[in-house]
Amino acid sequence: MTLMLAFLVCQTPGYGQVNERNINYEISAPVSLAEFLSSLQVQTGVKINFNAADLKDFQIEQVSFSNSSIEDIADYLMENYTLNVELANGEMYVSDLFGESIYGTGNQVDLSTLVVTALGIKREERALSYNVQEIKSEELTRVKDANFMNTLTGKVAGVQINQSSAGIGGATKVVMRGAKSLVGDNNVLYVVDGMPMINPSRAASGRFASQGGGESISDFNPEDIESISVLTGPSAAALYGASAANGVILITTKKGKDGRMKLNLSSTTEFYRPFILPEFQNTYGNAPGSDRSWGDKLATPSTFDPKDFFQTGMNQTYSASLSVGTEKNQTYFSVATTTAEGIIPNNGYYRRNFTARNTANFLDDKLHLDVSGSYIMQGDQNMISEGGYFNPLTSLYLFPRGDDFNTIKAYERYNPARGINEVYWPYNVKRKLFTAENPYWIVNRELTQSHKNRYMFNSSLKYDFADWINITGRVRVDNIYNKIERKYYASTDKLFTNSDKGYYSASEEKNIQTYADLMLNVNKKINDFNLVANIGTSYDDRVGESIGIGGSLNLIPNLFSAANLDPKKSGVGGQSHRQTRNIALFGSAELGYKNMLYLTLTGRNDWASQLVNSKEPSIFYPSVGLSSIVSKMLDLPKVISFLKVRGSYTEVGSPITQLGVTPGTITYDLSPSAGLTPRSTYPFPDFKAERTKSYEGGLELKMFKNKLNFDLTLYRSNTYNQTFLSSLPPSSGYSGFYVQAGNVQNEGIELALGLDQSWNDFSWFTNFTYTRNVNLIKELVRGYTNPVDGSKFDLTELYINGALIKEGGSMGDIYTEGILRRDASGKLIEGNSGLFEIDRKQRIKIGKSTPDFTMGWNNQFGYKGFNLSFVVTGNFGGIVNSGTQAVLDAYGVSKATAEARDKGGVTIDGHTYDAEKYYSTIGGEELMGYYTYDATNVRLQEASLGYAFKGDLFNNVINKLTISLVGRNLWMIYNKAPFDPQSTASTGTYRSTEFFMTPSLRSFGINAKIDF
Repeated sequence: MTLMLAFLVCQTPGYGQVNERNINYEISAPVSLAEFLSSLQVQTGVKINFNAADLKDFQIEQVSFSNSSIEDIADYLMENYTLNVELANGEMYVSDLFGESIYGTGNQVDLSTLVVTALGIKREERALSYNVQEIKSEELTRVKDANFMNTLTGKVAGVQINQSSAGIGGATKVVMRGAKSLVGDNNVLYVVDGMPMINPSRAASGRFASQGGGESISDFNPEDIESISVLTGPSAAALYGASAANGVILITTKKGKDGRMKLNLSSTTEFYRPFILPEFQNTYGNAPGSDRSWGDKLATPSTFDPKDFFQTGMNQTYSASLSVGTEKNQTYFSVATTTAEGIIPNNGYYRRNFTARNTANFLDDKLHLDVSGSYIMQGDQNMISEGGYFNPLTSLYLFPRGDDFNTIKAYERYNPARGINEVYWPYNVKRKLFTAENPYWIVNRELTQSHKNRYMFNSSLKYDFADWINITGRVRVDNIYNKIERKYYASTDKLFTNSDKGYYSASEEKNIQTYADLMLNVNKKINDFNLVANIGTSYDDRVGESIGIGGSLNLIPNLFSAANLDPKKSGVGGQSHRQTRNIALFGSAELGYKNMLYLTLTGRNDWASQLVNSKEPSIFYPSVGLSSIVSKMLDLPKVISFLKVRGSYTEVGSPITQLGVTPGTITYDLSPSAGLTPRSTYPFPDFKAERTKSYEGGLELKMFKNKLNFDLTLYRSNTYNQTFLSSLPPSSGYSGFYVQAGNVQNEGIELALGLDQSWNDFSWFTNFTYTRNVNLIKELVRGYTNPVDGSKFDLTELYINGALIKEGGSMGDIYTEGILRRDASGKLIEGNSGLFEIDRKQRIKIGKSTPDFTMGWNNQFGYKGFNLSFVVTGNFGGIVNSGTQAVLDAYGVSKATAEARDKGGVTIDGHTYDAEKYYSTIGGEELMGYYTYDATNVRLQEASLGYAFKGDLFNNVINKLTISLVGRNLWMIYNKAPFDPQSTASTGTYRSTEFFMTPSLRSFGINAKIDF
């Protein structure tokens, strides 16, 4: 074969960017594509990733490139051949658009677009019969958050993310495709390198709860994450078993790479301010002796502004990672530190991450060892999320506007009679819903501190019997040790201390997970068919233990010690133990035909300890899926690069959440005071697993040489055998019995539309996501048998965790039970108490807490060294309630009450009423029907503006320096609620009424990254 290559390569200084080379290239006779790419790589120095075997059928005909760029050549290849050509990070990637599933080695790469799926198995994206969305590490580190899950907001379809109001590092609520379980956990399953991870959370729950905290997933250093695969449906996650119905966040961590040593340093400094605050008034004061601001109009408006109480929070994050290796052995090290102060004084958070990972090949590259370990130190103080206790915002927001707030800043005064400092608070603000104390005393003298040590060890060993079959064994150990202390100083309200000397509690919590699996993997091509199969077994043991002491201090004020606890007063000490174990067999098979038709089958059987000795001690659930590459089957217009349709059916099962209730495992409570307490629930031997059945269909379309991408998914899931309690009359001898029934349906749509386009030095990537989920309680209890008398009964509504659930409604429905009464003429009726009369006989549905649909718009622009990115998110529909606004109105400190007084009262249907009486009624009695707000909100979620400096500016001591200005929650474009509707105090299923929730955060900062 005759080949003539003539290269005249003109390079600009520091030619690290592939689009900065002009190439003159003439081919006078046909040449194989592999030869062409090899020569192009040698002459230009541009790394070109390809596999010659996959490209063996391609030849380059006679062609001449004159003053062309690498991008020009890439465009030519995609226009004239069925190739996928990508340019990224200064390298070129070339593969057959319909190539084989061949894995490259060394400098070669996998020829197909691979995504990480269940159990960490890499599969061709085109073969998947379900929706998988992949997020690269850059999306997690561009605008960082102490809990990296918050950075996914608006970037993936089908996922609802609510950030914690506890502040920096708080727990995040993540729900995919709607809530499914009435009583179980609806948060997603987190998986690290193919192995499930426990995620204990300290999120606050309820109006009277103590201060909250973070969760295990927030311990991770985002710089250690290579990519995230989002498996929104049970079809994608079926091999994970019990938790698969809720979807999976699959995290793939970084490992060392062969080649020269790479060192990466990063630094981020961010500053925080409150994002959304209630609207207050400062023109009306309080009457003498009153703590409510319903007095006369002030001659001079008060200078008190609750916003001044909040400090400017700050978060400093530093990280370093090192990658070094050869073809036989690769090592990765990283260290990171996060130190933060919140917007509430004396709120703090810290985290220290240390990670090491080594991968090695032995026995002629047939044996592959992967070992990693991580150590995490994490702590926090005063993670205040909301509530009526231990919350400085109640007394801050309600402070009488006619008084001087400066007088209480000196929050403690010395008491010579006792020889200690005591709280200064000349008010007595107590209601059944909250107790207000000096806000500065709360943040400085009512302390909740947490310190965690966590050890994670992963190991994987794989042996290749041949190039098409291997066996893999993996082990993961995750040990979490947490110590939590609460210290309430002497003179704290006795409701919390039951003593004038103070209160102390200390508890130690331990969560240990041991996971192991063994898999036989096959990837074999037989003529026109290709078989990818896996069969294996897994073991998952989880132990949760806690032990603690606590109570009133006895002898010495403010001596926080177990020896100083009052033995005569009951405390909160105790001990608990919870353990579950699951053993499973699983298998999957994917049969491909001519790389255009794929049939996938999976099956899994679980033996869960929660169901031992029950009617159904094991759970089997299958799935089937079909994927068809239409663009391979049919001759479509050239503008269509790729077209796939897919469909799947899946069943997954979850054991009951209760422990010690099946025959042979029933346990009784034991306490020093009450002794052994038998269970009052009627014994029930016929427990079955909760099951979810799901249908999913979708379409994937790529056009204009893969520059335009469209992904559509339609789904429906139904969850059966929900487990909850039903009451029994006292004459039966039992308080109630377990019921397994119900049918909760979720159906919806997930849509993603993306464009990746470049024009010379300018590039634009944009991705739009749309999600709609409709939740429906199709059935609760119908024709169920009472185990005591054998009678049949129906239940069409239930109260679960304070939420009313009705058949025909949804799990997010919100009801109210109080409205103002009216007389025959429509006027409000004045009662004897001085307030307006209230009708509490009706239960009125006022809306639902879940949105009708959500949208996200992610944009990235590049011009030479400049880069600009921003994300806009929108949640449309749904409602929220504000208990804060109700109490602000009742105390006369809201802007609405001042405006009403300025107008001479509140006018309703042409009738004017006294403002104090009206707001003291609807606000003081917390009639939530009057404090319901549209939850629709649109915001500029995050933004980044940066510049990348090339290494030649620093004599090539470094490869690249990138400096960026970053921010989150920069602009609330639309919002009618008096707080941030996307902020949540709890990760639980049912959203409670907001009550003095800590404001969400707006942040500004600077990010610097250095690559050596």
